[in-house]
Amino acid sequence: MTRLTQRLRDFRNREDGLILTEFLILLPLLIWTFLAMFVYWDAFRTINQAQKASYAISDLISRQKEVDTKLVDGMSNVMQYLTSESDVQVRVTSVQWMQAENKYYVLFSRSPGGKMPALTAANVYALRKSIPAMSDRDSVVIVETLTAYRPAFDIGIPASTFDNFVVTRPRYYRRICLVGGGSCPSNL
Repeated sequence: MTRLTQRLRDFRNREDGLILTEFLILLPLLIWTFLAMFVYWDAFRTINQAQKASYAISDLISRQKEVDTKLVDGMSNVMQYLTSESDVQVRVTSVQWMQAENKYYVLFSRSPGGKMPALTAANVYALRKSIPAMSDRDSVVIVETLTAYRPAFDIGIPASTFDNFVVTRPRYYRRICLVGGGSCPSNL
């Protein structure tokens, strides 16, 4: 019995191979941590790129006096290029505020490929808390974008859609009109 007891004590006191055993126990946690860091970084990268692309599109449109349907439809391609994502949706809306009537007028609202419905004056009025206060007859361009995100690995972040709502005042002109759309009546 003493010989068996002695062998058990020797086995208990041996430390060779301990580092390898600890490594094998922690390896799954280490792999999961690297994957989680990659997915979180990718999600924040996608959010950042979508936001910057939305502001770039809004700034580009705010510098125009008139836009045509080709320019507005091309904004979807610009968004795809800037974000490196293929599943994006863009809606560009030009809105004018009439103080006397306490009403928003939609000069035009267009989504490339019809992916998003056009905004109406009632929709814009519902969004009034997201639109800054405007002077009488002042106008803004609203650019809304939706960017789909699917994580590369399942670590707890679900597939989701990142949305951006950017309001920009026209840079050089009072309002931005859609060519051929009759979007700028002379009485506004």
